[in-house]
Amino acid sequence: MVRRCNMADDADIANDYIMNAFSKALMNRQQKATPIGSKTCRDCDELIPVERRQLGFQLCIECAAETERRKSLFADE
Repeated sequence: MVRRCNMADDADIANDYIMNAFSKALMNRQQKATPIGSKTCRDCDELIPVERRQLGFQLCIECAAETERRKSLFADE
């Protein structure tokens, strides 16, 4: 009786395990990477539009523009 090598089976099982773990890791990463911003602006408490919140913003457009303006004033120093 000739004994067959189970390496192909072991390799297939290992490959399936790795692919499953990789898929789960990718799904977890995508779920964690989805930012949710606040409903109101951190500086002025105005409501932030849903589209802006879905991108993870914490400031309304006006406050964000003012923050960027202040940053640019001190950028050259």
